[in-house]
Amino acid sequence: MRKCLTLLLFVALLLPAPVQAGAPITIANQGILGGQMIDLAGISNNSTTLSVGGDMTATQVVEVYTATWCENCVDSEHALMDALEGEDATVLVHHRYIGESQDPFGSQTGDERWIDLYGETSKEVANGLERAAPTVVFDGYRFVAGSAPNGDSLESDYSEMFADKHEYRTWGLESDFTWTGDNSTGTLTWKMDIHPEEPVGLTWVHRLMVVEHSGYFPDGGNGLENYDDIVRAVIDLDATLQDDGTEWGGEQAITLPAAYDGDDLSLVVVHEWNQIAPIIEPGVEPDEGLLPGFLAPLGLIALGAGALARRE
Repeated sequence: MRKCLTLLLFVALLLPAPVQAGAPITIANQGILGGQMIDLAGISNNSTTLSVGGDMTATQVVEVYTATWCENCVDSEHALMDALEGEDATVLVHHRYIGESQDPFGSQTGDERWIDLYGETSKEVANGLERAAPTVVFDGYRFVAGSAPNGDSLESDYSEMFADKHEYRTWGLESDFTWTGDNSTGTLTWKMDIHPEEPVGLTWVHRLMVVEHSGYFPDGGNGLENYDDIVRAVIDLDATLQDDGTEWGGEQAITLPAAYDGDDLSLVVVHEWNQIAPIIEPGVEPDEGLLPGFLAPLGLIALGAGALARRE
């Protein structure tokens, strides 16, 4: 009997569990812009050209990490939808995939990207979990895990996080992309402006999110049955400098995943930025005590050679 209880306890520890609490935090030196969407519903078996573009800083990208067994994820997502009512936001819902047996919606690439962007932060605040359900992230850097409100309510927490826009949103960056194909295969052509005052050390990763508007799954443990804004695939986009170095862009042939059910796929392009060097404001001279970036290695070599000569 004791062995059976021990085995049951061990199995229970291995099962995924929802995260119950957490406070909003800011992830330094990263974020996401973009969020424009092309709807592919109704264009099956046709070679159609669809385009979208404009100021990509007008729409906020809101990402959710969830699972069909996660009961308190339902409370979190309902509060989020109430907070975003009437706001200009693109919601991307990522479902747990790695080690998952109860959720049919996630993907390997989706989980790998989530770990890469948010894994370390999640481990710090969610009991060591790299992928904690529920988690909500605004613009790739305002992060909260769990469903216990930090303020008066979850809805007010999410409203405050949505209102706290990053300074990069003042740039007015333009982004556009075109899809030529149907809801199965096609060619994606895209470009994004480079801001003339972009800080030093800013790098970009560009991705295509294939989103299913709604999927019906009545076997989930949280009783929700219908799941919205499901990210079915995450596809990295090859990028090259264009227009004399003033734009990132590219063209790529892509095969889309099949929708879980129905004919309701959409395409969303996001631009993820990362600050890998200290920000130097335009017009501000760097510290004279610091060597310019391309001379720093030479300076270190010279210092090392001088020290070796003194030792000899």
